[in-house]
Amino acid sequence: MKVTIDESINYLETEIIIKCSEVNEETQKLILMLKNSEKKIFGVIGKATQLIDPHNILYFESVDKKTFIYTKEQVLESPLRLYEVESKLSDHDFFRASKSTIINMSKIEKLTPKLNGKLEVLLENNEKIIVSRQYVPILKEILGL
Repeated sequence: MKVTIDESINYLETEIIIKCSEVNEETQKLILMLKNSEKKIFGVIGKATQLIDPHNILYFESVDKKTFIYTKEQVLESPLRLYEVESKLSDHDFFRASKSTIINMSKIEKLTPKLNGKLEVLLENNEKIIVSRQYVPILKEILGL
């Protein structure tokens, strides 16, 4: 296999072109690996950068113009803004709960109504997150309530 990298400041985005005589098992594995890497989220903890599978993420939170990724084990910083996270994970079970929070719906254990039309969400790690009232109807619609 030959790998060629053409780097230029004129390119607006990364493009990968695969040239082959036929699509074989190796090519299929390469394509699958590239597609799967697109769905992973980069997180920074200390000076290390980690790839995180979205299924392991409990929620994202924006604090002081920084985005944080919360998993059961750790808290990492993300270079992405919340709207970018929302766009990247649109085909996953993530839901905008407030202006500063995106929750992984598959990690929700319990919903409890609160004052002023808000909802409290209990996550798998027993952490409680408030869903602001402007997002409650959307969540109810998604859940079929």
